[in-house]
Amino acid sequence: MVVDRRVRKTQAAIKEAFIHLLEKKDLDHITISDITEAADINRGTFYLHYEDKYILLESMEDEYAKQLYDLTRFRIIIKNTDSPEEFNKEFSEIIMKNVISHIADNMDFYRVILTLDRRSKLEEKIRDIIKENLMDQADENNNIAGIPVEYFHSYVTGSMISVIKYWVQDENRMDVDTLIKYVSRIVFNGPLRLVAGSHNGEVWE
Repeated sequence: MVVDRRVRKTQAAIKEAFIHLLEKKDLDHITISDITEAADINRGTFYLHYEDKYILLESMEDEYAKQLYDLTRFRIIIKNTDSPEEFNKEFSEIIMKNVISHIADNMDFYRVILTLDRRSKLEEKIRDIIKENLMDQADENNNIAGIPVEYFHSYVTGSMISVIKYWVQDENRMDVDTLIKYVSRIVFNGPLRLVAGSHNGEVWE
């Protein structure tokens, strides 16, 4: 138990140091010495946990992707809801709330990882998570509401990742509940309907 606690503490120090370094330097320019100095450990200790900085990054992406995966299981919600409105409410208040709160709680990580010069593997993992959820809802022809799931997935994933990227970088970042309200409104009503409604003076709450 003591050993496990020490391991977790050391790994947490390494990860925190690495994230802070990524805020200032390009990944390829960060050295192991940079990480060990920032984490206040020696090189030997670093190599006990990770082979190199790329393995460290991949390990962190896997860790957070696993947490996102566990937070996005909505198959049960769909089975227990009788209408689109009820599903939207449950999805917003449970799944979306959990995911966005998780990102807010780990803001430094997501802000850095989702804005790396290279495309983060975390994005690919998020895309895979969303696709798995959508495939659960596809019919025998791999369609959702008559739309091929690949196109459906492309639209949904691109939109959600873009919103999250903007949010984590926004210096005037809105709070979690406000973001959920806005995203839920766009997702449920559709952007075109909202735009058309705004021209007619409609107010969406």
